[in-house]
Amino acid sequence: MPTLVGVGFSELSDSRAAGIAAAKAAITSGGIERGDFALLFSTGKHQPQRLLDGVREVLGTGCAIHGGYGVGIITRDHLSYDGHEVGIAVVSSDTVKLHAFVETDLANQEEATGQKLGAKIAAARADGSLPDDASMLLFYDTVNLTQGTLKLNMATALVAGMSKEMETWPVMAGMGMLGDMQLHETFQFFDSRVLQQSAMALFISGLRMDTIIMHGCRPTGRYHTITKTDGAMVLEIDGKPALTMIHEMLGPDSGLTPDDYSFFVTLGVNKGDMYGPFREEDYANRLCIGVDPARQGLIMFENDLQPGMKVQLMRRALDFAYIGPRTRELVARTEGRRPLFAFYIDCAGRAAAYCGMDEEEAVEVQRALPAGVPLLGVYSGVELAKVGGAVQALDWTGVLCLFSE
Repeated sequence: MPTLVGVGFSELSDSRAAGIAAAKAAITSGGIERGDFALLFSTGKHQPQRLLDGVREVLGTGCAIHGGYGVGIITRDHLSYDGHEVGIAVVSSDTVKLHAFVETDLANQEEATGQKLGAKIAAARADGSLPDDASMLLFYDTVNLTQGTLKLNMATALVAGMSKEMETWPVMAGMGMLGDMQLHETFQFFDSRVLQQSAMALFISGLRMDTIIMHGCRPTGRYHTITKTDGAMVLEIDGKPALTMIHEMLGPDSGLTPDDYSFFVTLGVNKGDMYGPFREEDYANRLCIGVDPARQGLIMFENDLQPGMKVQLMRRALDFAYIGPRTRELVARTEGRRPLFAFYIDCAGRAAAYCGMDEEEAVEVQRALPAGVPLLGVYSGVELAKVGGAVQALDWTGVLCLFSE
């Protein structure tokens, strides 16, 4: 039986009905009689168990279902967010296999959870049940409300823990799941279970996954040195209070105040040749999500900016014309193989409503993909990909994955 992939979408507000509608649309679009595994995503407005029950009613008990929350959904024909969006990709194949691993208790112990997850993966590699050439999708809950106040789970610590057990990382992409921009609690689907505070690694064998990073940011000037931090807060840059230094870096005519820095100020770390030509794929960008006026600090989305690191202030692209060529570059890598399915992990901050653009950047992905290749995209909180040979948490980034055989 040939490998078949179908993508479905729904905006119904009733969660069970939305699951049924999206799953039916997926099997119809893919000409699928039997689903073997599915990737399921929805916004935080859905009741997760009812949604999963609706999907299961259509796909049956033999189809593994994995996924979780996203701010919005992208397909070939749909692009929307902040509503009742549901997106699902269903795969039917005799040769393509899904291998799934999960660890819970992510809250407040990201590195330990990552180490446990990495140990499971390493054991499966050692006993031969996980093929060495399988590609990985890594999903985790971004939001941690277990203590009654907002805290973000850190991908940097999760990846560090996994790296302690895994000798090598496969081709991979991933995301921190986010159900809305108000940072409410998130849920994950792990087959028939609805989980929270979890990290899951999905390995797909029998297909090749190629990835490409789309930052849309360029450095604005020289390198500066982080000189003092406290967790995810950058307190000093070049020996000066961080807020003072950012004001100097932006220039006196920027018109921005510290109140504007949240989700605007982006610092980039060049993982390649620091003095060579600009290469987008060499940068790991870190987004400011708040300021602490009393400590004159920048609160960043991750805690990996450390004293001694060189950073640059990044300028965001004013248009997304680069996305079409980058998408076509990824497609060109599959020459000699048949593209089957595209999966786009897209920072929610890049959606037009949040970045002030007139057009949605994901439209360029829709336009540039070859006709007939199904697309499922999810708006995320954090993106993960390999930068400079190592897995990095990324901000304000799109990671496009293309599966082929």
